[in-house]
Amino acid sequence: MESMMMSLRMPAFVLLLAANGVPETISASDFSAKSPQCSDMEHGIDFDGGDMQPLGSGFRNASSVEDCCQQCASVSTCRYYSYTHDATRDFSRDANDQDGFPRHNCWLKSTFPGRKQDSKRTSGSVKGTLPPAPPTPPSLFSEPCANWTGASDIRTWCNTSLSAVERATLAVAAMTLKEKATQLSTMTPGTSPGIARLQWPPYGYHSEGLHGLRCTQVVGLNATVFPQTTGMAATGNLSLIAVMGDVMATEARAVNTKMLTSGQGPFGKGGSLFYWSPTMNVGRDPRWGRFQESISEDPWLLGAYSSTFLQHFQKADSAGYPATIASCKHFLAYSLEGTKDPNGPTRHTFNAQVPVQDLLETYLPPFHTCITQGKPGQVMCSYNAVNGVPTCASSDLLQHTLRDMWNFTGFVVSDQGAIHDISNGHAYAANETVGSADALNAGCDVNDGTVYAGNVAQAVAGGLVPPSRVDEALVRFLTQRFAVGSFDARADVPWTNVAPSVMDSDAHRAIARSAASQSMVLLNNSQHVLPLALSAHAPGRSTLLLLGPFADNSAALRGGKPDYATGHYVTYAEGVARHPDVVAAGCTVVNQSATPVSGPVDARARSGIAAAVARAQQDDVAVVVLAVGIDASIESEGHDRTDIGLPAVQEALVMAVVQGLEATPRATSTAPDVIVVFTNGGPLSCTYVKNNVATVIEAFEGGEFAGTALADVLFGTVNPSGVLPFSVFPEAYTDAVNMTDMSMHAAGIGRTYRYYNASVLGPPLWPFGHGLSYTEWALTWSSAPQTTVCAGTACDGQNTNGAYTADRNTVRMSVNVSNVGSRAGARVVMAFLNEATPRAVLHREATAPSGPSKSLFGMQKVYLQPNEWKVLTFSTSVLPPLVLAQSDGKLLHQDSVPEQSSWCTFCTTTAQGRRVIAPGHYDIIIGGDGASGIGGDVVRRNSEVRARIALVTPNNAILGAPLVRMHGQYY
Repeated sequence: MESMMMSLRMPAFVLLLAANGVPETISASDFSAKSPQCSDMEHGIDFDGGDMQPLGSGFRNASSVEDCCQQCASVSTCRYYSYTHDATRDFSRDANDQDGFPRHNCWLKSTFPGRKQDSKRTSGSVKGTLPPAPPTPPSLFSEPCANWTGASDIRTWCNTSLSAVERATLAVAAMTLKEKATQLSTMTPGTSPGIARLQWPPYGYHSEGLHGLRCTQVVGLNATVFPQTTGMAATGNLSLIAVMGDVMATEARAVNTKMLTSGQGPFGKGGSLFYWSPTMNVGRDPRWGRFQESISEDPWLLGAYSSTFLQHFQKADSAGYPATIASCKHFLAYSLEGTKDPNGPTRHTFNAQVPVQDLLETYLPPFHTCITQGKPGQVMCSYNAVNGVPTCASSDLLQHTLRDMWNFTGFVVSDQGAIHDISNGHAYAANETVGSADALNAGCDVNDGTVYAGNVAQAVAGGLVPPSRVDEALVRFLTQRFAVGSFDARADVPWTNVAPSVMDSDAHRAIARSAASQSMVLLNNSQHVLPLALSAHAPGRSTLLLLGPFADNSAALRGGKPDYATGHYVTYAEGVARHPDVVAAGCTVVNQSATPVSGPVDARARSGIAAAVARAQQDDVAVVVLAVGIDASIESEGHDRTDIGLPAVQEALVMAVVQGLEATPRATSTAPDVIVVFTNGGPLSCTYVKNNVATVIEAFEGGEFAGTALADVLFGTVNPSGVLPFSVFPEAYTDAVNMTDMSMHAAGIGRTYRYYNASVLGPPLWPFGHGLSYTEWALTWSSAPQTTVCAGTACDGQNTNGAYTADRNTVRMSVNVSNVGSRAGARVVMAFLNEATPRAVLHREATAPSGPSKSLFGMQKVYLQPNEWKVLTFSTSVLPPLVLAQSDGKLLHQDSVPEQSSWCTFCTTTAQGRRVIAPGHYDIIIGGDGASGIGGDVVRRNSEVRARIALVTPNNAILGAPLVRMHGQYY
């Protein structure tokens, strides 16, 4: 209640507390008559700050507010006073406050202090009236420039004829240093404050949305919720990612407008137009708690997905206002949260020691694509350090790499708490003031949190940060706020016409349903149980039994964070029960999902498992669906897994049901069909399921239509077309590979499909790119790539295939994709490159690091009817986007390749950490998966086509442009 009290001038009657705590009422006229100098006062206000009188006279005791005022009047230099009515305090001179000063109830001031609300104080002035109350800043929900009066208006930044950066520059020039400091912190979870004298409004910056928008229920709106990010990546459909970006952009504007017009917000992780998404770090280790929100283990797919999403999530309206300001995060090499081990590293303390080869080949390329092609308004630096330097304090990364080399023009924001971590987590700086200076000087413009607000002014005063750097950072930040139109009249911003009715509309739901269906990955179907034909089962066997903790679990379908709110989540049990085939057949759907997600296999768990087995053994059961997996209690932000296996209690359930059905005598000749459905975000391994269950589906965390999508796949309404965006390694992987080892060659076993050594632990249970279909596919070359490719300025006319001579730096190829089965379906076709010549030969270096076994460089999805075929064309640039020419021994930048060719397919890394395009032989593989063709199984008939090309570079290896600066060196 105290914080809500308003400052009031002295009313006709005032209730005061005397020093003894007894209330006394005195009229204003009587008070003024006794002390005419003390008639101007404010109740409920503390004059906090200002210059005190010399110690001993500035702190006093008084018997009443009148006495306090009279004491001020008796001191020649006193003009203002504050008196406390708190009778519970002991004001004896021999007791001390916690700050060491004698206790007192009357404060005398010589200069005007600031006002602070305090219901137990009265403050006033002698020798003149009080200055007028300071102006209040505009409301968070106002239109701050709607009534701009022109050039004479103090709000010069309201001139919409100026560019966003010009307006931001004017605004920053009008602010004091302390005001600038407050604007450089987002104040999450609160708001960046307004500035009253400038009529500058407050703003809430922190919103999030990975597969839909978070927290929209606070303003009474339901968002469209798509499958969790790894599920969306599994669709293999970049066009669908673009459409999801369009949907989220529209809904983000609807939520923002609803917040502004209703006066609700900001709230949680929503309402603003600044989105801390997408997450697009390499899923280097399957234990990582945020793998489920970070797309894939493959750098090309990470870059393609994130840049496609950004182009649509930030799309502009007809007046040029972007829908949102989104980010590429978390830069760089962030993929560890920490476990429950109190002695282990956490994301706040972890120093990622990354070899140069892995920086160049794995960790940096997806960010390069995200930034150069997605053109985000912001980049978020991560909690961790890289090679000894916290990322948010690394000028090598934030200035020399992002801006100087990659031409990034937006602002850099820290992850929440990352500036605090510079001194408190990494002990890189002595304190938060020095840490703030280190971060600002390195190029971190904005602090998501409060640290800059409390330390930047002190850092400038101490000479740690030049004032010009503060201005530069704030101009970058505010440029984006002007760009989205947050200061302009809503009538001038077309986005504000988006109605709330777009939220989770029928049209958006149809897209979410399609996405859920396309994300389903058929892992096993060796006995062709799917698609289910209910009529094929014996009479009387009409029960579909769903077992496991995810059979009717709507919370797990939201992804790793619970505040993705939509109007409805269709669970697996609901989706199966509602499917037309089930309804038409008159089947009964029984949901028996008492098994916990995790926990010990104790007497209680065994009792529940026994009950599930007993129900599965009854003769009426036609199909048993075991819905098992992991949820946010096991993998989440801030918490890594310790293993990648199915939780023991769930594996015990699966084993008991499978073995129990095999051992049960039955009246009919066959046991029920058993189908395992995995629900998870990151990779989930279970060798028992792989070897003993013929039918397995990876369903991910499928969003609002997960249950509908599963039923559609089970009964053949939809032909599954998803592909794994990660590898599923054997459970022993986590015992053999240290989570903190950032090398892609870790432990000689390797990370991701690109570096995995199957000779140590055996092949993946299911490889990257794996996904089965109800139909069959055939791939043949329509136009194979040229057998010899010449790259470089001396190559004109040298390519053996004349069709490619005009574009010497590009390899093109076309494949015929044919549906040779009996069902319509969709096929994800991936394009890989493999270095057929060992790197030691490529680079003539005995110590050259081995390269990836395969690397993705393209992906397309095609839908075909039976006996239909289509030609898909792939192309890739031979040279990287920046080429370094050698002149007098110096390396010179030459921007000679179109920006859209940012991916360097043929780049390799030398022992000295240089990117080169080396002459030698390379294999191009179209189709298949991350393991096929290199010792794994080809999972579909004629699943891939291969061609070997010879790359010729007349002047030996072409030196690629450096991609990063690290410790002052370019690599």
